[in-house]
Amino acid sequence: MVGGITKMEYKPLKSPFKTILSGLKDSVDKNPDKIAITFSSRNEEYTYKDLCQKILKFANGLRDLDIKKGDFIGIILDNCPEFIIGFYGSLLIGAISCTMIKILRPAEIVDISKKAKFRALIISEDKQDSLEPILKSTPSLQHVISVSEEGIPNTSRFWDIVDLSSSIPIKVDIKPNDWATINFTSGTTGRPKGTIHTHQNYLYAALAQKEAAKIESGDSIVLTLPMYHIFGLSIVNSFLLSGAHINMLPKFLVQDCLKKLCDNKTTMFAAVPSMYSILCDLHNIKDFIGSFSPKIKTFISGGAPLSLNLIRRMENTFIDTNNRKIPICEAFGTTEDTAYGTINPWYGKIKHGSVGVPMPGGRILCVDDEGNPIPLGVRGEIVVQNPGIMMGYFKLPKETRKVLKRVKGEKGIWLYTGDIGIIDKEGYVFIVDRKKDLIIVGGQPVVPRDVEEILIKKPEISEVAVIGQPHAKMGETVRALIVLKKGSKLTADAIKKWASEQMADFKVPRAIEFTDYLKKNISGQVLKSEYRPSFEQIRGD
Repeated sequence: MVGGITKMEYKPLKSPFKTILSGLKDSVDKNPDKIAITFSSRNEEYTYKDLCQKILKFANGLRDLDIKKGDFIGIILDNCPEFIIGFYGSLLIGAISCTMIKILRPAEIVDISKKAKFRALIISEDKQDSLEPILKSTPSLQHVISVSEEGIPNTSRFWDIVDLSSSIPIKVDIKPNDWATINFTSGTTGRPKGTIHTHQNYLYAALAQKEAAKIESGDSIVLTLPMYHIFGLSIVNSFLLSGAHINMLPKFLVQDCLKKLCDNKTTMFAAVPSMYSILCDLHNIKDFIGSFSPKIKTFISGGAPLSLNLIRRMENTFIDTNNRKIPICEAFGTTEDTAYGTINPWYGKIKHGSVGVPMPGGRILCVDDEGNPIPLGVRGEIVVQNPGIMMGYFKLPKETRKVLKRVKGEKGIWLYTGDIGIIDKEGYVFIVDRKKDLIIVGGQPVVPRDVEEILIKKPEISEVAVIGQPHAKMGETVRALIVLKKGSKLTADAIKKWASEQMADFKVPRAIEFTDYLKKNISGQVLKSEYRPSFEQIRGD
């Protein structure tokens, strides 16, 4: 501590790799015959050598389609080997992967594809209803690649591209600061907000997670987190970079997940709080208590606040065959910082209620409203600085400048998270409130303004304000306060039905409250603080 100011200094992470691709190649060279991915839903296994070969062939296939460095490739898939092959194959030729939430409505995908000007789109069979509007609205889109057994009309089959392409080595000059992906994880309708990540961002995140979570080549993780979300994708990168094993499920299949957690090969698991809550509440969960793998090092939680109540339930549920309570460590991060900013060290001192200490190679400060660092133990906005911080929001310079700013007296650019926290004397970070107007639904961020802009299009609605409300399993759900136009007889059910056709399901208001007026300040802004629950209510403490 210098002058009463928190100054979390960490030595930069040293890496022999230039990009995440060279890190993967190192794992292949060291572990060619080791199983990298198990996808039991299709009884498939891929060794590191197999995986690398398929990535190379898919990359050559993309080049045969005249897709080159700097082109944008959309990816709309559940967890599957094709996601990893498509993602890394795109990186290998210098293309930019645009990952999207699988549950987006066609109109939302259209907004993103128009903005990014996709050259290619990798899509699953169950999303083919989105194809016609996407193709009509995106003249740049030349190739649709389908992940489907039977194939989708007028598309190229993913595995045909792999099988028919060469495995000639590819030489593309990939620089650390070249764009790697744009993650459209928030799926905002009308105003798509994509976060731009570079090859360096992903390399840092993988190395930092490897060190912070002590991931080793002998580890095996059960992956149920979606790879279209930065949390899931960062885990894939860190485990592949470590030469470890990924036991992948296509989605959160509860019973399958529990069985894999009881497999003695499993050493790690990561999920969002809503997933842990669902597991704890299962009708047959008692059958699994005391049966979890004794090799599990930790359960990692992130994406949303983990309540102390849920932590207690987890400790009483996740007990291994040696009657040991599996350590639970909470992490804190955002899409903007490539998943993690802090993590509780499961192998050291875990402080429940805290999101841990800064990631290796990173720094954390709390600042006041003027951007001045403040002393330990004082509430302030959490700001993060590490090599994983995004380049910015895609084609949104004003939005970028709001979150990537300087801190007075400090060097470089910092990410302003919008979360209010306290840093204690040992460097542990505690989140105590939320500054930014954001709702977290089951780990998915919802921007209230985007929902408001959709709802206000309904002719019968005069005014609307959207806030979050506590939910036992999802953490929060969306609540809409609505002022109807005079004489309107619009019902809540009608609004929900209409909204479900306009936006992804997790953004649809679960509660609609009609009111004669909305409380506002002198500038005419709605006083959402008058309606919003406290942070403690959201956490469930």
